[in-house]
Amino acid sequence: MHDLRFYHRDKRVTVAELASLSGGIVQGDADVEIVTVGSFDGAEAGAVCFFEGKRPEQASQISPDASACFLRQDAAEHLPGSVTGIVVDWPRMAFSKAAIEFLKQRTLEAPGDDLGEPRIAATARIGSNAVIGQGVEIGERTIIGPNAVIGPGVRIGSDCQIAPGVVMECALIGNGVVIKANSVIGGTGFGVVATPDGIIHAPHFGRTIIQDHVSIGSCCCVDRGVFDDTVIGERTRLDNLVQVAHNVEIGRNCTVAAFGGISGSNKVGDGVQFGGRVGTADHISIGDGARLAAYSGLMRDVPAGETWGGSPAKPLRTMLREMTWLAKQTASRNKSSKD
Repeated sequence: MHDLRFYHRDKRVTVAELASLSGGIVQGDADVEIVTVGSFDGAEAGAVCFFEGKRPEQASQISPDASACFLRQDAAEHLPGSVTGIVVDWPRMAFSKAAIEFLKQRTLEAPGDDLGEPRIAATARIGSNAVIGQGVEIGERTIIGPNAVIGPGVRIGSDCQIAPGVVMECALIGNGVVIKANSVIGGTGFGVVATPDGIIHAPHFGRTIIQDHVSIGSCCCVDRGVFDDTVIGERTRLDNLVQVAHNVEIGRNCTVAAFGGISGSNKVGDGVQFGGRVGTADHISIGDGARLAAYSGLMRDVPAGETWGGSPAKPLRTMLREMTWLAKQTASRNKSSKD
């Protein structure tokens, strides 16, 4: 279910209406009402999802609780019997266009009329020209710097320091959190959808959760999830100029040095250390206590407690042996050419 603090249903829709928006063919009950969105394997009752897997038989993994699913004809025969199918040629495109027809993000310009006034603790301090949206909660002794923008429904705990120019939306912030100047928390991630007419943006309906005592440097971006949450665990530290993509989960007591880039849906364990300019591919798991050397390019999972480096990254000892062998081969060939 979408978080009502950040998203609201703009109008009532049925499966038939969503199908008409996309030119889809309904397979099942066209009169089912749709109230929210979800991922294909985690959607709940009342949700519409999409399935675009390369193997049609994997459509059997669609959540049986989902009310409807956009999918191709070859996958429709594998759809769980409890789910109404909407058969289209481009499922993700159809879902993206249909979802934003009835489910809207609350914005400063259109927050809805049900959030109420901001609730700001008496001991909190709000800097000049800061913008505080409807339904915002700010805890005791928290400082909001000048020109910060706090979107509708955002929760900020006690003893936080939010520097000038920070922008937040669709975010829940714990206690004792420090966010330095000009960082963006909870923005839309780099989700794009290929269509016959070119690339469009994919809507995001998740949240960003920053747990207690996290520190985020200047000019960082932490994107909210597509359906689920982007999470940064307790006492984790992000240096300046770090990018955390949608649906990333970072554990407790991690450190990410400057220019780090963590791609979508990565799972990072507790106590992981990222050197400067480390970049990762998406859907990677990094085990507890792992260490990634500076300039590493990570393309696959890293086991707990290991140190990796290089690009593509590999266990550090393996990388050093390969570098030593290469240096010896180069030296040998140079000597042979001189002789």
